Parts: sequence; structure tokens; C-alpha cells
Amino acid sequence: MPNYGMPGVAADRRTSRLTGVIILSVIAAIALAAVTYTNLRAEDGLRIALHTEHLGDGISAGSQVRVDGVTVGEVAEVTPGERGTQQIALLLDTERLVGIDDSLAIDYAPTNLFGIAEIELRRGTGGSPLREGAVLDLTGTNGDRVYDATMSAILRSLSQVGMTVTSPQMATVISQLAADFKAFTPLVQALITVSRTIADNQDVMPAELFGKLGPAFDGGGEFASATMKVIDQLSEIRVTQVDKERYDIGVGVIGGSILPALTTTLSTAGGHFAETTDMLAPMLLALAQMSPNPHRTGADLTALLRNLRGAMPDSPDGPVLNLDVELSGVPGIAVPLFGKAGGR
Repeated sequence: MPNYGMPGVAADRRTSRLTGVIILSVIAAIALAAVTYTNLRAEDGLRIALHTEHLGDGISAGSQVRVDGVTVGEVAEVTPGERGTQQIALLLDTERLVGIDDSLAIDYAPTNLFGIAEIELRRGTGGSPLREGAVLDLTGTNGDRVYDATMSAILRSLSQVGMTVTSPQMATVISQLAADFKAFTPLVQALITVSRTIADNQDVMPAELFGKLGPAFDGGGEFASATMKVIDQLSEIRVTQVDKERYDIGVGVIGGSILPALTTTLSTAGGHFAETTDMLAPMLLALAQMSPNPHRTGADLTALLRNLRGAMPDSPDGPVLNLDVELSGVPGIAVPLFGKAGGR
């Protein structure tokens, strides 16, 4: 390779190679520093751990951590603990943890319609700021600060509810309720019919109607007052105060002997005289047809009775018939009575 040079510059092959190596080294160092800085920035954040008794299905390293729907970090790793517990390491962005302290609660919730699980941080009250490396105990009495709302938990709850609801006892209860509601159907139909009838025939506004019904309650008050007075007078009857035992015996005889016997008598008479009473209707109908003009018949009967009273005046021996009989044409009766052929 021939030597290349520039006027006023002393350069040879060795110097050129050294310069190229230095430039390539600087470029490689800059690239390595950029990659290292990026990795350091990716690992930069607040590391805390959650000690829980329950782990939501699908929660693993890389699962998102959100606050109010905004991503604030991710799950770094999940390690098993003692007695069925686990420790969930979180890497969080401190700039987005507004209002989150060590009193926080968590929800295992689905992040989308496909049911992929994530951790939702919920704010608590009265806590201290989160510190690097802190381990939050969410076991025992703090177990209620963990809620599983993952898709699998929802499906398990639905299956349990379905098994409970579709039990034979529930089916029996539903059948009984259906029968009871069916029994009330005629009543509901009657109420609907009454409502329609009122709506179709109502001529007076309800306000006016209630206004007119108001004075009726005045009479109701007087009636109630009179009823109370009657009850008071009945309670003050002398026999109930002087000889209450005798009064009780009389009431007992009426209620225990007379009224039952009267009921039996009327029931027996009704059975024997039922056919006879059926004849009363035709008889009364025939009597009604004998008097086509009741007003005139009544007037005629009144005149007849008046004439009979005039024909039988009172005497010391009682009513005597005042009657004149002409027997001149009846000698068979006149001769024995009067001794002659004619008489009056």
C-alpha cells in the first residue's frame, strides 16, 4: 500500500491504523454505555414485596401493576413462602404512586376481555410512605385487603351460586311461589276490572269527590258516639250489677239452649214444609190476578166495612144488626114469625 500524505501533515501507515482503532474504541464505548444506561434505567424504580396467603390465577412475573387503571409497574417475581403463602416482588414507578402507602390493598383483576390477570393497587388510610425493600404483610387479619376478582374466581363463584340456586329445595320454593301467585290471579283481575270501570265511568274529579265525602265522617262520628252510649247503657243495666249470676244464666240459656233449639226447629220445618212454601208463589200470583185494580178494590173494601159498621150499632148487649126484612111475598116465613101473611 503506498503512503498517502497531505502537505504539512506527517502521517504514515502505523499512525493511521492507530487512529482508526482509537475511533472504533470510542464508538464501541459510547454504544456500551448507552446500552448499560438503558438497562439501568429499566431496573430503576421502587422495589417492594407483598406477602399474601392467596395468589390470583395468572399472576406471574411480568404481570402489570396498575393504580386507577394506569400502569405503575410490574411483577418482578413470585416466590413461595411458608405455610402456603407467597411473596410477590413488585417493581414500581415512584413518580406514579400518588396516594399509595403501606396501608394499600390489592385486587387480582382481569386486565381485558380475555381474562389476563393483573394487580390493581387500592389506596388505604393512615399508612406510612413506601420504602425500598419493604415487605407488606397481607396475611392473617390483613387478609381482607386482598380481593380476587380474576375470571377464574368469578367462574367459581357463579358455579357455586348455580349449584345453590338450582337445588331441589329452591325448585320447590319457586313452584310454591308460582302456585301462590296463580291463586292471586282472580283478585288481580278483579282489581284491574274495578279500576277500568272507575276510569270509564268517573264523572267527578277525585278531589271534589273526597270533598263531598268529608261531611259524611261527621255523621260517622255521631254514630260512633251513639254506639258507645248504647254500649255504656247496656253495661250499666241493673241486673248485670245486682244479680250478675242470674243474668249470666239467662244469657247462657238463650245462647246454649233456646237459639240452638230454634235453629234445629227451623231446619226441620224447612225440610218438611219446603214443598208447601213452593205453593205460596202460585197462590199469591192468583190472588194478585183477582184484583187487577188494587186501588179500586181497596176503596170498595173500605166502603163495605164502613156500611157493616153502620148496620151493627152498639147496644147494652153488644153490637146489634139493624136490618129491615120485607116478608110480604114469603108467607112460609112471615106466618110463623108474625102470625099473618104479610109482615116487616
